[in-house]
Amino acid sequence: MLDKDQVKDWDGEPEVKGAPASTPPPVQPAAATRPDIGAMLMSSREAIPTGEHVILTPAEVAARKKRNGWIALALGGFVVLVFVLTMAKVGGGTGVPEVYRIPSSSSQ
Repeated sequence: MLDKDQVKDWDGEPEVKGAPASTPPPVQPAAATRPDIGAMLMSSREAIPTGEHVILTPAEVAARKKRNGWIALALGGFVVLVFVLTMAKVGGGTGVPEVYRIPSSSSQ
């Protein structure tokens, strides 16, 4: 439970222990309707604005930038690795010594 001093810009009253938060929704019988999973997944839902804002400290901003830099470096390294492996595969053995080349059936 949060007190009024713990939340900035709170206009509500303090919570009372043991009091119900709100009336519970009506209970539907389980066999009456099945939930439509497709409709739940495809329905558009918007976020409810609460008025709360997260303000990061300078240390958190610096940590985020450092983490993003390492993620960018790892992603760039992965792209370079995939490019090099693709070029090695597509290159068709150019630059490979004759010892390692597999003779094709057309050269005989």
